[in-house]
Amino acid sequence: MNRLLLLALAACCGAAHAYAQAPPPAATPDPPKPPAAARNATAPTAPKPTPFQSIADETFNAELKDVDGAGFFLSNYRGRVFVINVWATWCGPCRTEIPELNRIYRDYSSRGVEFVGLSTEDPKVDAERVRDFVSQFEMKYKVGYADGATARALLAGNYSIPQTLVVAPDGHIVVRFRGYSQRLPTLLRAAIEKALRHSDEPSPPAPADP
Repeated sequence: MNRLLLLALAACCGAAHAYAQAPPPAATPDPPKPPAAARNATAPTAPKPTPFQSIADETFNAELKDVDGAGFFLSNYRGRVFVINVWATWCGPCRTEIPELNRIYRDYSSRGVEFVGLSTEDPKVDAERVRDFVSQFEMKYKVGYADGATARALLAGNYSIPQTLVVAPDGHIVVRFRGYSQRLPTLLRAAIEKALRHSDEPSPPAPADP
């Protein structure tokens, strides 16, 4: 993977984009509560991505709930390129971004790329609102909830949303995008293409026995 090219992608994405600030997830496994109103702002620069950071096994193997209450695991998508989008219904930039994600998912699903949208809201309190949002925005990919531990792991200490992660089949995060800008759809497509090319590369041969 060309690290310099990935850093260049992140720099382009981070020039100026809108985000909403979510409170830090609580120490309990319950999902974080949103503020009374989303606050839009301009992010000066996005932190540089860590191309070889991996999603931990405990995050892959934690059971999550989808919008219908059924359990699923991020490990269901291991072995293929997939995109994780962390969002909330109260987040203005998320509302702008999700129609673009729908289009990108439609274009790449035939190539085996999966999308997972994880709301930071409370499924006990906000389930009806989230289901209505999913229906209104015609979100065709898997949508569920990030519990506290999963949110902390995926947001990596920066609780602005939306955050979008492109994950390689082996669990490495290829690129992380924080916030939304008009350049994001192009950059996200480029990141997915790189992840697909990476997944098609043959594994290096095992070292010969001495």
